[in-house]
Parts: sequence; structure tokens; C-alpha cells
Amino acid sequence: MHNHRDTVGRLLRTAIEPAARDTDDHGRFPREFVRQAGRSGLLGLTVPSRRGGAGRGLVEAVEVVTEIARACGSTAAVLAGHYAATAVLVRHAPAGLLEEIAAGEHLSSLALAEVGNRPLIPSGRARAHGGVVDLSARKNWVTAAGEADSYVWSSLPARDDGGMSLWLVPAQAPGMCVPALVDGVGLRGSAAAAVTADPVRIPESAVLGGDGRGAEILVETALPWTCALQAGLAVGVAEAVLERSVECVTGPQPSWARWQDPPARQPEVRADLARMRTKVDAARLVLTDAVGESCFGEADRNRVLQARATAGEAAIQTAELGMKVCGQYAFRKDLGLERRFRDAHTAGYGQLPVDEALDLLGRAICGAALLG
Repeated sequence: MHNHRDTVGRLLRTAIEPAARDTDDHGRFPREFVRQAGRSGLLGLTVPSRRGGAGRGLVEAVEVVTEIARACGSTAAVLAGHYAATAVLVRHAPAGLLEEIAAGEHLSSLALAEVGNRPLIPSGRARAHGGVVDLSARKNWVTAAGEADSYVWSSLPARDDGGMSLWLVPAQAPGMCVPALVDGVGLRGSAAAAVTADPVRIPESAVLGGDGRGAEILVETALPWTCALQAGLAVGVAEAVLERSVECVTGPQPSWARWQDPPARQPEVRADLARMRTKVDAARLVLTDAVGESCFGEADRNRVLQARATAGEAAIQTAELGMKVCGQYAFRKDLGLERRFRDAHTAGYGQLPVDEALDLLGRAICGAALLG
């Protein structure tokens, strides 16, 4: 893939924009996009070139997710989960798997959050016996549930006394339970669902980075990538809300409303549009600053946490203002604003919700352990 921007532009025209409304209205997983993204090399964007990938980093991944989110939040969420999982796999998975991702033959996702538990802190068990590990847990907000080929899965350690472990869990592993009809949480076409391991049986060699070393991998890799990519998704949705709101306000009005001042001539409407523009630009600036560094020290992790929280809140606030300035027109299907209103609110949740990002940032400010 020589130019990821050209690839994204082509996929927007051929696989994303034509299917966006259907993806949302019927909760259909964007399989055609995944297929084309694999063939074009977009799934392997962040896989090293020595393994057949494009060798790009977080900056490019965020750029791609943000641009796709402007057209379809569900599709962007699938790609964001894949890139975050791939960031872990690039450092700890076998070379053969990375080559499959680079060839567009493997879609991965994260399974870190658990039902009824604090995000990123696993309570699910791992029991090792005879070279096999049994994983028992109920994972929440798993994007591409039942569609991904593998999951980066967190648990308590199998043998060590403390910390956590990360595992590469194939989608076809025995004991994996995915809802037959995924229509519950997340952006409607992203196939986000709760997935149950009852238990899931995998080889002990499927551990990523070593038993009990998952917390280090999570903080150094999974956390910053997840924060930045979810922030990119939120910024993209917010930009789409702003774009549709301007279109609604400045476009032709129906004949029955022409006795009123056009919205664009009303100072309060222009002020709200200015507020929206400011919130979107501020969120993008914070995100750009956060992903501008090539490595993540403590200060840089704080920035990506800020970016996650800022973008998530900006998306919701922008969507609320968009519904206000568009009024009754906001519910027109052809405008696409009500879909993005829901997507903006949903973008505040996921594997790392906005509230959890703020709590982690507060822990860092207080000098407390992030995962304590």
C-alpha cells in the first residue's frame, strides 16, 4: 500500500459511504469493507514491513480511523479495535500471524473490559494444566464479536500470584460463546457484544509476553493505542456532526418556513456553530499533540488519556449542539445527524470509557498506580 490516504479515499467511495446507512439501520457488520481493507493492505497498515505490512505507526492509524469515522462510526470502531490489538501482537505474536494480518487474512480485536468490573482490571480466571489454559470470564464491549479471527484477551495470571496476563485467543477456540444476534451495545454495525469464556481452552503458549506480564504490556502498548484510536473515532464523528449541521443551517429551507429568518442569519445559531467548531478543533489539537511522540513515557500516557477524555466529551457536546441548531430537521434520515448523535454518545464508552480515562488521568496526577 503506497499511500494510505488514497486507499482510504477509495474505500470510502466503494465500501463505506454506500453501506453506512444500511450498516446503521440494520446493525450489519461491514464485511465488504473488511474484505476490501484486507486486499488493499489497510488491515496491515501497522504491521512491520519485514512481515509484509506497511510499517506505519499510531499517527497513521489514528488518521485512518478518524477519516473513516466521518462516514461510518461502526466501521471505524472495527478498525480501531483491530489496530489496537495488532499493536500488541506486533510485539508479542508469532511472525506467521503478523504475516496473515499483513496479507489481509486476519482481523483481530480487544477483549479487555469485563461485565460488572472496572475496565482494564480483569477478574476472569486462567487455570493451567498439562500445557493447556482454561480461561473463564465474561468480556464486555468486544468489537467485531463473532467476526474477528482472534482476540487479545486479559485474565488473572495462570501461575503467578499477582498482576495479569494477556492471551491470543482464536475465535474458534473451544468454549467461546458469542451471541447469535449481536444487537446490544456499541455502534450498531460494529458487532460489539459481551463474549463469554465458559471456559475457553487455549495452549499455554498463547500467552503474550509471559504469564503475569500483561499489566506492563497493557500500560505501554494497549492503553495508549486504545486511547488514541478511540479519540480519533470520536473526533471523526464530531466532525461529521459539524459538517451536517452546517449543511442543514445553510441549505435551502422549506417553503412553509421561509417567513422566518434563515438559521444562518440568527446570531444564536451562529454562536452554537462556533462552539461546535471550537470543541472539535480543540479535541483534534489535543489528539495531535498526544500521538506526535514516537514512544510513550508517563507524560505522554497522560496526554493520550487527556485526548481520549477530551475527544469523547467533545463528541457528545458537539452532537447535542448539532441537534439544537438543526431543530426538527435533525431527525431527517437523509441528513444523517440522528445516527451520528447516537454514535457520538456511544463513542464515550467501549473498552476504555471516558470516565475511566479521566480516573486513570486523576490517578496519574495523584501519583497513584494506574491499575492499582
